[in-house]
Amino acid sequence: MFARFGLQLIAVVIGTVLLMAAKPVKSDDIANNANITIKLDRYLGGNNTKLAAKPALSFNFSRGASDNVCSIITTDSYLRYSNNRLENINLSEPNFFFDCHWDDTYYFLSKRYRTYAEVIIKQPDSQFPMSMHIEAKLVSLTGERATIISGDIPLKRIIPNE
Repeated sequence: MFARFGLQLIAVVIGTVLLMAAKPVKSDDIANNANITIKLDRYLGGNNTKLAAKPALSFNFSRGASDNVCSIITTDSYLRYSNNRLENINLSEPNFFFDCHWDDTYYFLSKRYRTYAEVIIKQPDSQFPMSMHIEAKLVSLTGERATIISGDIPLKRIIPNE
C-alpha cells in the first residue's frame, strides 16, 4: 500500500514539475511567424461619419494606387482635445479606431492581442499642408499580425492623372 501511495506521490510531483517548467503559450506567440508590414504613403480622402453614436470623421490611406485601405475613425471631440495625438492601446479608447483591409485580410485593434494605433497630427503652416504620421500593430481574425507605418502623409487628396 505504501509502495502504491509512493508511486502516486512521485507521479504527482513529476507532473507538477513538468507543468511548472512548461512555457505558457501567450496569445502573441500564435502568430509570430505570420507578420506583414504595411507602409502607407497616400491619403485617399475622408468623410463625416459616426462612432459610438457621436459625430466623427474618417480618414482613408493606402500605398500607391493599390485597392488596399487603412482607415482612421475618430470622434470630433476626441480629435479636438487630443493635443494632436490619437492613441488606442488594446481598444482602450472608444473615441478612436483604426483598421485595415489589406490583400483580402481584415486587420484591427483587439483586446485579446497586444495591439495599438497612434496617429500624430501635424498642423499646417505656410509651406506644408496638415499631415498625419501613423504607426500601428493590428491583428487579423486568424492571428496574423500587421505593422503599419507611414511618413508624414499630407491630408491633400491626390487624384490620379492630375
